[in-house]
Amino acid sequence: MIALIDHDLVVFRCAASAEQDDFGIAKYRADALLDELLTKTGCTEYRAFLSGKSNFRKTIYPEYKANRTAPKPIHLEALRDYALEEMGAELAPEGIEADDAMGINQTDDTVIVSLDKDMLMIPGKHFSWEIKGKGWVKPDKWTDQTELGGLRLFFEQCLKGDTADNIKGIEKVGDKTAKKMLADCTTEQEMFNTVRAAYGNDEEFIMNASCLWIQQHEDDVWRDRFNAYIQK
Repeated sequence: MIALIDHDLVVFRCAASAEQDDFGIAKYRADALLDELLTKTGCTEYRAFLSGKSNFRKTIYPEYKANRTAPKPIHLEALRDYALEEMGAELAPEGIEADDAMGINQTDDTVIVSLDKDMLMIPGKHFSWEIKGKGWVKPDKWTDQTELGGLRLFFEQCLKGDTADNIKGIEKVGDKTAKKMLADCTTEQEMFNTVRAAYGNDEEFIMNASCLWIQQHEDDVWRDRFNAYIQK
């Protein structure tokens, strides 16, 4: 099995944890975390993806991730360079994010390795590794996501939005309400119809959905999916 590693997260977390240390500590932690992830997943091969500078989502919605104003860890850019030069990491294709690259490359023989819950909209195997805070532990977790389960997660996000990425959903719809609104839906089409009706504005729905959707094949444009839904 091949691990598809969210290296944006790996380098960010390792750079942030070494904020008070020299660059050598950040490199050591990144190498150690990669070894740990391969051991835990049992993978002997991996592809580690980093997002590039361009992102089609910012063309659709210029305010995408505009709320992320905190200073970046001081070692982040140097650690990205190290990952590309020494760790075998690769940049996602022009215009898309590492998330999309993992989604496009997910197969029956791969596992997506990430802490990002959004990745669970991609069908197949997923692994999130243990993280700890003051007084709490989030343990390692394997998930085998179904196609319908992934779509449900996506349509829930369309309803509630994603504050981390500065994407507004429908006013006053949070996690519990979104789940309740889709609870009786048993098909992809029913979920789409419910969310479309809740928006009442197709262009706003398409904009948000296009930013939230993680690609599952090359040229996987969500507007094309929207057009296919309304023709059914």
